[in-house]
Parts: sequence; C-alpha cells; structure tokens
Amino acid sequence: MMKWINRLSPQHRKREKELVQASGRVTVTIARYKNMSEEIQAEIQRNRFAKYLVYDRGDHHAH
Repeated sequence: MMKWINRLSPQHRKREKELVQASGRVTVTIARYKNMSEEIQAEIQRNRFAKYLVYDRGDHHAH
C-alpha cells in the first residue's frame, strides 16, 4: 500500500523526506543537549559547588 501511495504522490515522498530530515535534526539536537548536560554536571562536580545550586527537574507538569 505504501509503495502505491509513494508512486502516485510526489508530494507524499517530499513530506516523507522532510520528516526523515526533521527526525535526524531532532536526534542530533538531543545528543548535543545530552553531551552538554553531562559536561555541565562534570564541571559542577569538579568545582564542588553543586550543594549551592537549586535543581528544577522539570517534572512539575507531570500531574
């Protein structure tokens, strides 16, 4: 069925390609964020000032 849709609709192929590209960008962004977060956490530990920070886990919307 998908092959049939792809063959009939160039617009569908274009949208599918855009979706794959967007997904790739999101994956890269998440990886960068994770790496930066790990670097920040390591720096906090190295400088031993973590006990003075207040952390917001961001889960206050999970009700």
